[in-house]
Amino acid sequence: MAWKKRSGRLGELAEGLMKAGALQFGTFSLPGGKDSSYDVNLRGLASYPGAFRLAVDALSELTSKKAPRADAICGVPVSGLVFASPVAVELGKPLVYNRMEKHENERLVEGEMRPGSNVVVMDDISTSGRTILAATDAVEDEGGKVISAVVLVDRLEGARERLSKRGIILHAVTDMVELADTLHSMALITDENMKAITRSVGRRAH
Repeated sequence: MAWKKRSGRLGELAEGLMKAGALQFGTFSLPGGKDSSYDVNLRGLASYPGAFRLAVDALSELTSKKAPRADAICGVPVSGLVFASPVAVELGKPLVYNRMEKHENERLVEGEMRPGSNVVVMDDISTSGRTILAATDAVEDEGGKVISAVVLVDRLEGARERLSKRGIILHAVTDMVELADTLHSMALITDENMKAITRSVGRRAH
């Protein structure tokens, strides 16, 4: 990706994620119930304007390149919506979002989305793909068509494969292996941290 080649901007983003405390090591339970030796939490990234700006720029460029036919961007609540909002403004696309709970007489999707619209679902991280699929179901129930999904970090935990079964291509700014390699080359994580990530990804790849 051209974005990654510009003056080491992936390194800048990786460093920003570390400063924001987005990558932590220990024992964590993933949403699907699996244990992990590391966690990626991007919910606080917006409090770091420099790193947040890099993330928004990267997501905007990726979306523009991979989904030029998009009529709207659907942000996945809550974290995905934080990134989708500025990206939609940057690209001049309508922003919609799916409700986490639907009450009587309420729509599944908030915002203006015409029937037949091509929609990109945006989240901060892809793990199992369940939250993206929930957004996809909501969009399709309202008459839209999800053409792809865009995330900042792919944890390589099976989301890409699960989404492909629904005909949805997952595009990620980076993934955990690439992110770990970048951080390790910058001496921002230890050898042991690097091994913890690669072991975790490797177990789930087989």
